[in-house]
Amino acid sequence: MKLEELYDRYGEKMFNYLTIKLGSTSDAEDVLQEVFLRFVRYSIRWKLIRNVEAFIFRIVRNEANRFLRNKKKQDINPQGDGGLAEIISSAIEGPDQIATDTLSYALARLPEEQREVIVLRIFEGLTFKEIASACGLSVNTAASRYRYALARLKSLVEEKDERA
Repeated sequence: MKLEELYDRYGEKMFNYLTIKLGSTSDAEDVLQEVFLRFVRYSIRWKLIRNVEAFIFRIVRNEANRFLRNKKKQDINPQGDGGLAEIISSAIEGPDQIATDTLSYALARLPEEQREVIVLRIFEGLTFKEIASACGLSVNTAASRYRYALARLKSLVEEKDERA
């Protein structure tokens, strides 16, 4: 697969995932550039890959985690909680802005592992098998994180509705 095809087919999905994971559009752009450099290095192996989408998100996730580790070493606060809900809101679209804001608020408060599975499953359309492959998990663990995340999202949305 050519880089242009990868970008056309998966570029927006990768960018949205990175924006939510990293909490910054500029960091997402930087990491996405690193991802495509990694794709160039893997160009010989593309013919051996069975599930391209899972492979792509595994590389994206690894690069994001590498970026966060480096940022943490520099004592810079990755994902300052204050703006994460706004960043998530800008990365997802919906017809009802209030519902989008409520969902963004709830997603920002999920543990990172659960938020990642929700984003990959709902927003990026990956199967549990693909999520498991991309995140280095078992299929059962990916499904469990998804189930726990949905329950937590429901309680967070209900909690926010009660306060409103």
